Amino acid sequence: MAFYKSIAPWYDQIFPASPMQVKFTEKQLSELNHKRILDVGCGTGNLSLLLAEAGAAVTGIDLDAEMISRANTKAQDRAGLDFQVTDMLQISGQFEPLSLDAVVCYGNTLVHLLRSGDILSFFNQSAGLLKSGGRILLQIINYDYVLDEGLDGLPTIENEHIKFERHYEFREQDEMINFKTRLTVKSSGLTITNSVPLHPVRRDFLKVLLQEADFESIQFFGGFDGAPLSERSMPLIVSAQKI
Repeated sequence: MAFYKSIAPWYDQIFPASPMQVKFTEKQLSELNHKRILDVGCGTGNLSLLLAEAGAAVTGIDLDAEMISRANTKAQDRAGLDFQVTDMLQISGQFEPLSLDAVVCYGNTLVHLLRSGDILSFFNQSAGLLKSGGRILLQIINYDYVLDEGLDGLPTIENEHIKFERHYEFREQDEMINFKTRLTVKSSGLTITNSVPLHPVRRDFLKVLLQEADFESIQFFGGFDGAPLSERSMPLIVSAQKI
């Protein structure tokens, strides 16, 4: 995807590794040691690396070859860690059925699937790869909050290296959102602007799709600290178990 390719050199400065994601994942799986995990939309591999360091066997996939190249550079042939350029809608043909303990899809990756049927397909394929009792773990933006309040964007991410501005443009014709960004690299003054469509999936519809894919024990959280989801939570995090 051109959006991610254009920001790949600064991706780690925009989205650094999050130990809280690792702690949440570990809690949902009881432990990480010897667990087999598929990290969908892995970017430059930060989460995959941390999960592998905690003892999991991790395969990270991303559609962007530049992201995977950077992830492989970090991995340095580390045992229990693999990165592949793979479409999240083709995972059933890439991995063994009933072989995974968890499918993890953080970072608002899911809403790049613009058709509800594609989201359901991803859930169905994930269910086919998971062992009995395995979990799918998701993180998107809480679009109930965004849509109901008419929010025009997300907070700007800024540090000594970059400024990353994020705005929403609502599309009434198809109920999608144009996600418009402006990245400023402070050392050079370089600016990169992008616009990519997103599918703002509401909580209740997400639950319906997960149930259609035979997931149960569906839990919603308002943060990786395990806080309950509220109307004004910005993240929406989901844990669901394969039947």
